[in-house]
Amino acid sequence: MLLLLGLPDLPLPEFLVFLGFAAGCALLLGWIADGILGEHGFGIIPNAVVLVGGAIIGAILWRRFGYVVIANRQTATAIAATAAGILALVAGGVAKRVI
Repeated sequence: MLLLLGLPDLPLPEFLVFLGFAAGCALLLGWIADGILGEHGFGIIPNAVVLVGGAIIGAILWRRFGYVVIANRQTATAIAATAAGILALVAGGVAKRVI
């Protein structure tokens, strides 16, 4: 799964540090998104889950389609994953507002 997302194969201790860092960043971004979206957000932890889920799906789709936009493939995947996570959060906020 890590190789599919463009991450190197890591030993267990380094992988746990990576997971902790990723979870901390996701919670921080969920908190920021909750402040920006206000009532239309889901809360800190659900915002983080939506962001990470959208980013994973975006990275997998970007890798599968394989568009070459910039020379560094990992940077392009990171940008696409970030955009997909934000898009998923905004789409969820709009859907919550409509429903």
